[in-house]
Amino acid sequence: DLTKYVKGVMSGAISGPVATAGGGISGGGTLDLLPWPKVDFAKFGEIEVKPLSRIKKISGQNLSRNWVMIPAVTYHEDADITDIEAFRVLLNKENEKGGGAKLTMLAFLMKACVKGLQKFPEFNSSLDGDNLVLKKYFNIGFAADTPNGLMVPVIRDCDKKTIPEITKEMGELAKLARDGKLKPDQMSGGTFTI
Repeated sequence: DLTKYVKGVMSGAISGPVATAGGGISGGGTLDLLPWPKVDFAKFGEIEVKPLSRIKKISGQNLSRNWVMIPAVTYHEDADITDIEAFRVLLNKENEKGGGAKLTMLAFLMKACVKGLQKFPEFNSSLDGDNLVLKKYFNIGFAADTPNGLMVPVIRDCDKKTIPEITKEMGELAKLARDGKLKPDQMSGGTFTI
């Protein structure tokens, strides 16, 4: 069905909304979706209605757009992290004595992702019309759950930072996010998100 539809659009036999590489939708301007059904949830039990925060509204709109417009890749791989976890625990025991930051597995994963992005640069790129923009920098975003909704702070230049530096910056950015003090430039410029 997909092949038939694409051939129909390419030949002009089928018209309708078509996503373009430059973003946006041409040939209709909107997705032709059924309206969301109106449900009276109170008939099933007690409810409470709370308005969404500004961040949650904006996040929802952006996530919905991105889900429809950006190709998604899901890949699963089993990895034995026994040795790296033992190393992380050992470093944390040493850091306790010196007052260093407690290293998290996420910092190690960020460094591993950088290595993967360096090996496969197409995953560290963006489409700009008919051009592929290969980025030579490695800014990794991470999800931070806050009382106001999900935020994604970005750690810039992860390839140039040590694991302790990434851990420290991650803690600082997560605290800013939870406190509602994260600035827009601290959530922009990411090339990959964990």
